[in-house]
Amino acid sequence: MSEARSLNLYHDTQLVGSLFDLHPLKFVYAADWLTQPFAKPIAPALSLDRQEHAGEAVEAYFENLLPEANLRDLLKIKYQVSTLFGLLAAVGGDTASAYTLLPAGESPQPPKYQATTWEAIAQSLRPTEVSLAPESQNEGTRISLAGAQFKKSLLLMPDGTPALPLGNAPSSHILKPNIGNLEGVWASALNEVFMMKLARAIGLETAEIEYQLVAKSALIKRYDRMFNEKGALLRLHQLDLCQLDGKPSTIKYESDGGPSLARCRHLLQTHGVPAMDIKRLIEWVFFNLFIGNHDSHAKNLSIYYPPQGGARLAPFYDLLSTSLYPGLSRTFAFKIGGENIPGKIEISHIETMARELGFKPKYVLKIVNTIAASLLACIDAVTTDLSPIASPGTERSLLERLNQHITGNTRRLQARWGI
Repeated sequence: MSEARSLNLYHDTQLVGSLFDLHPLKFVYAADWLTQPFAKPIAPALSLDRQEHAGEAVEAYFENLLPEANLRDLLKIKYQVSTLFGLLAAVGGDTASAYTLLPAGESPQPPKYQATTWEAIAQSLRPTEVSLAPESQNEGTRISLAGAQFKKSLLLMPDGTPALPLGNAPSSHILKPNIGNLEGVWASALNEVFMMKLARAIGLETAEIEYQLVAKSALIKRYDRMFNEKGALLRLHQLDLCQLDGKPSTIKYESDGGPSLARCRHLLQTHGVPAMDIKRLIEWVFFNLFIGNHDSHAKNLSIYYPPQGGARLAPFYDLLSTSLYPGLSRTFAFKIGGENIPGKIEISHIETMARELGFKPKYVLKIVNTIAASLLACIDAVTTDLSPIASPGTERSLLERLNQHITGNTRRLQARWGI
């Protein structure tokens, strides 16, 4: 093993362990980490009762830290690497977790940032806006917004100006421009801002988001980062539900063998999230059904560990009305009582789903009714609030069409379900 290439995993400046470029990949906890009273496993399947781990559990955890689909392919070309280890070595410095990966021999350094402007960022985005080639699927293209969409990591200064993290410096915000080169998909950044603000307006906890006018992008504040009393940016640990379940990102859809809603509920419950977060899971499912977000798979759910302690279902993210775009999938990411075609979901399916999740149907139907009524009560105000920042033409048209599309879809489902 001494001859294998390795990457060191750090929590702040504390060495957690090392990842070795073997077949299969091997992860070894550092002896000092195992003696720390605050030491925790990086993932449930990589427990502290064994110092060495290898195989599927290791690959599932680390693979889920990487971008997906075409973006991963582009990174392979850019960095001339072809393996999971090679990609982690190239882009694993600031992952969605409390940890950072560094090449063997390197140690964490004080974070450094390069000042920039929104105009410079907008210019840099023009040739590199997301390029996602459609996949050949009968029911339409499925896109993974969690990992396949281009993102730019930023630090937002107190005065609102951006800075670029250098090396493995942590970021405070993520910038997501419009998806490009996917036929029929337009103004996706404003679509996401609309959906996230609509969710927050009806009381769902979401990541904070704004529309960055110069860059024409969604600007999202990271919930897994926080400033301490000294002004240093700290990383909070998080795990998406594919990582919790030991599934690679290629198995995130239930139809492909990924976690079902019942499995998601079990994962949340067994990892100690409070009961109110199980209710939030149900709210998330039906909000996505009403807005037509058919890409709401298990990787779009995470748990994180805030400073006050205990696991929590993370604020919701990657909300988009995908059904607005005719070329995308017509199939919901999860089965509701055995049915994943939204137009075929009946109240009997919801009642079956409730029982599968361990709830009384009346309880779940009350949540469904509240989400629908709240959405219809708030959607016009959200549309009005966003109208001043939407440019005439494409963006104004998007807001109007989203309002009509979601209102119509919600009312149709209400009528079908008699709520």
